[in-house]
Amino acid sequence: MVVIYLGFFGGLGIFLYGNHLLSGSLQKIGAAKMRKSLTVMTNTRWKGVISGVIVTFFLQSSTVTNILVVGLVSGSIITLAQAFGIVLGSAIGTTLTVQILTFEVTQYSSLFIFIGAIFFIFVRHSIYKTIGQTMLSVGFIFFGIGLITNSLEPLSKNEAILNVLVQLSESPILLTLVSMLLTALMHSSAAMIVIGIAFVTSNILSVQAVLPLVLGANLGATLPVLVSSLSSKPEGKKLALFYFLFKTIGVTAALLILTFNNQWIGMLPGNAERQIANFHTFFNIFIAIIFFPFLPWIAQLFKRFFPERESSVSTFEVRLDESLLNVPEEALIHGKDEIFRLADFVKERMINRLTDYIKDNDMKEELYQVEQVIDMSYVQIQQYLLKLGQRDLSNKQSNQEVKLLNILNDIEHIGDIVMRFISKTEKISTENILLDQKEQQQLDELLEFIEQSFSDSLAAFKEDSHQLARSNIQGQSIISQFEKDIKFEHFNNLINKKEHNPDISAVYLDIINQLIQIYHHNQNISRTVLGLI
Repeated sequence: MVVIYLGFFGGLGIFLYGNHLLSGSLQKIGAAKMRKSLTVMTNTRWKGVISGVIVTFFLQSSTVTNILVVGLVSGSIITLAQAFGIVLGSAIGTTLTVQILTFEVTQYSSLFIFIGAIFFIFVRHSIYKTIGQTMLSVGFIFFGIGLITNSLEPLSKNEAILNVLVQLSESPILLTLVSMLLTALMHSSAAMIVIGIAFVTSNILSVQAVLPLVLGANLGATLPVLVSSLSSKPEGKKLALFYFLFKTIGVTAALLILTFNNQWIGMLPGNAERQIANFHTFFNIFIAIIFFPFLPWIAQLFKRFFPERESSVSTFEVRLDESLLNVPEEALIHGKDEIFRLADFVKERMINRLTDYIKDNDMKEELYQVEQVIDMSYVQIQQYLLKLGQRDLSNKQSNQEVKLLNILNDIEHIGDIVMRFISKTEKISTENILLDQKEQQQLDELLEFIEQSFSDSLAAFKEDSHQLARSNIQGQSIISQFEKDIKFEHFNNLINKKEHNPDISAVYLDIINQLIQIYHHNQNISRTVLGLI
């Protein structure tokens, strides 16, 4: 019995690790491409279902597909009804993996492990290392299945365990619940179904007795998604709840049908393993067909019960989703969106109101509150990106993460400089310094130029536009000459007035220098977009 348990749990562990490794390596290869495919392939509900099948099968994870869909819905790239269609397709896509695993694949495990190890260990190029990791993970999955099956074969001769399993199979609802909980713990419906197939191939249970286990695996796969959605965006909560509800309704209906008649299972094509895999696929296709016509109405109901919050730049709250860290490509997009939101907040509440702050010192308290929000948001977003950096990122993803950290740092510095700028402007009134009309006009022109530069840098960052970034940087010579002209005219004006008070120059030039520092950080954002860091 010890050997049986060691073989079973060892095989299960290798299978789960291989499945985890496979999903991670496929994300590196194609998560970005799959996201683009979802964007262009979901203009109709039918295409949404088909794309959900393809993307989930390629990425080997319905959870990853759902995370990508959350990002697309959040960005208003696809509608909620189209997103629900992708979720239906993703449920079908997960069944294709089980279909493949029911063939005689275990005999090829050693070959995949050997070739994968050669690529992963001895080849330096990153893309070939990822391919090697993919083949290695496939080999682990096949090898794990073989261990599970071989370890369960002796159980067919153990009467005590057989009696327990038979009694459990005689209560379909109980078997469904047990399977659901185990699937949720393993985070893999495929693993649970593979165990069910191993019970059948080892002559421990019949095909009909294992079907509630398959249904429980389908329902259990929704629980981790539902739990992780609690800290997710509203769109994530909607998709997770829909995923759970349509699976629950489908499993309930299937259990009722099997209770009254399960003899029709023998009519499914193939041997016992194939019949279980075919039932798994047909079940998900069936519930997809049932729900598909009603997706627009279901989406309307979700919108009514879960109304969207209106976004506003008057207040700012960081909306970070920790579950996205498991999908680095999507986490980077999410992080970029939050940095842009923070930058837009800085623009609306600081940069575009600098002139007002100069004229009204009573607004300083409000500015302090804005600066505190920026500092807290900076820490939250930075911690999120640093956690992401500790994941297994590709070279491209690592470079993107460093870019985002640099831009975030520039935005936080701009907030600090604005505070110093305001403290300098206070001296104009406290020390009774008067700026003549020409100096005030030049100061306004400089403020206007900085506002435009900051807007251009944000546009370049949001659109990842090298053209906008280069155009913004090319304006640096203009501002450099403008700075020299301002200082020259200021000193010339003091000479003409025969003014000897050094405080006038100190305050005025400090104000100019702080504005130039803001401008330099604007330029840093554009340089980072171009990769000049």
